[in-house]
Amino acid sequence: MSDKIFMSEILTTDELKDFGIIANASIRTKEFYRIQKIISDIYLKTKEAIKLSKGPFYAEIYDERGKLIASCANSVVEDKCSICHAEINAIMEAHKKIGHYSLANRNLTIYINAEPCMMCLGAIMWSGIRTVVFGVQSKDVEKITGFDEGFKPDWINEFKKRGIKVFGNIESEAGKEILKDYVLSGKEIYKPRR
Repeated sequence: MSDKIFMSEILTTDELKDFGIIANASIRTKEFYRIQKIISDIYLKTKEAIKLSKGPFYAEIYDERGKLIASCANSVVEDKCSICHAEINAIMEAHKKIGHYSLANRNLTIYINAEPCMMCLGAIMWSGIRTVVFGVQSKDVEKITGFDEGFKPDWINEFKKRGIKVFGNIESEAGKEILKDYVLSGKEIYKPRR
């Protein structure tokens, strides 16, 4: 996908779908290339975080001018806390930096190496973040890691109803390889027992 050259200035959801991209909104081609680059960079940061016994998930939050607001790995095992997902950690860091309970007036985008789980979707929605960009889809995360992503019926359209844009399945093959390497390394994967 990264070597594909788009001819139009604005990519519609149908055009994106033709290339395997999940989207609930159109996007400028230039902006799409920018989000591809950020996701590719997040994959590199995910690898580095794994070396530091974090992960295998990573999230960053940027403002509309492209300024990095928060950058965090998953720290569930390290912090011994089930809610320390990368998205939650990044949202908490963004709230601290901005100094307010709502991030809505900042027009923020969260970038994640994998589709948010059920818990993180709620946190994203209530935080005021306006755009979600992710790499690997939940079905692949579950297949590779065994982590239960939770039930998320029609979440992408529900986000659209709430004015939250979603772009996913970005450079996902690279993301899947990182998850596979994590599993093969034997590092612990958080899986609550039922």
